[in-house]
Amino acid sequence: MEDSEAKFQRVSRRVKQPAASGKPAAAARDTTGSRNGASDPAAKKSVSPIDARSWWVSLLAALPPLAMLFFLNWNPYLAVFTAAAVTIAVSITWGSLSQAPSPARTGIVVALTGIGCLLASFLTNNLTWVPLVLSWCVLAAFIVEMTRGKHRPLTTWSLASTIAGCALIAAGSAWGLAVAYPTMNLLAMAALPAMGLACLTLALPTKYASIRWLYCSLAGLVAAGLVTYFVLYQYSDLALAIPFAYRNPALTLGLGLLSGLLVACINVLFMVPAGKNYRWRQLALALLPTLFISVPIYSLARLITG
Repeated sequence: MEDSEAKFQRVSRRVKQPAASGKPAAAARDTTGSRNGASDPAAKKSVSPIDARSWWVSLLAALPPLAMLFFLNWNPYLAVFTAAAVTIAVSITWGSLSQAPSPARTGIVVALTGIGCLLASFLTNNLTWVPLVLSWCVLAAFIVEMTRGKHRPLTTWSLASTIAGCALIAAGSAWGLAVAYPTMNLLAMAALPAMGLACLTLALPTKYASIRWLYCSLAGLVAAGLVTYFVLYQYSDLALAIPFAYRNPALTLGLGLLSGLLVACINVLFMVPAGKNYRWRQLALALLPTLFISVPIYSLARLITG
């Protein structure tokens, strides 16, 4: 009996040794696989915020400011319509961009906020009603959150992403005053081309955030410098129409630099989550500066005209 038990133990040890020796090999294979990023799902989620955009994303991001520049001199109403289209495009993608638990509900609330604030400023020719519309949309965000179902996971995250999107989109409501304030249109002549050229530089590859800042800043200065030279100095009619810019070209260059820095700030500081619609999220992030630039333009216009 003792000999049989000893043989049984020796056989069991031989059977267990290959299985035990196979575990490190499997672990090594998993380690090498995770190093290559093939079997590690977390590696796919780490996307650099300064990652170069594809050319079609940069081109589509540059088209709205350039189109608004043309429309402001031809028909300011079309510029307001373009701002509304950009608002809807950003709102639809904001839910996935902010990784909200309910992207569709978040997008609807943000879109209603953006269009409501833009219409309020366009119909009243001032920004008095914009805070009221924004407050009602914040209330709508809470109501939509309560209708998500019995078990509402990540409630704070969902509310924060929705309210943040409403606040960001509401910044574009100042474009509704482009018809009422001609000075705002003249200031946009320096900001919009600088923003369009800065958006095109997003397709340039780089590994450092400082290089991305340099690309966008130089693009804004170059575009504003071209506008200052060709428009303000080569065409006397436009120079007389913009006396403050003609007497102080530094204002035009400052607006160009501000536009480039704004594009760099939004596209470098905000992380674009990886996923199925990654390129469309990049486009939404690249379109945000077109809405944001209306705030400094409107502020300068009010300071100049009084």
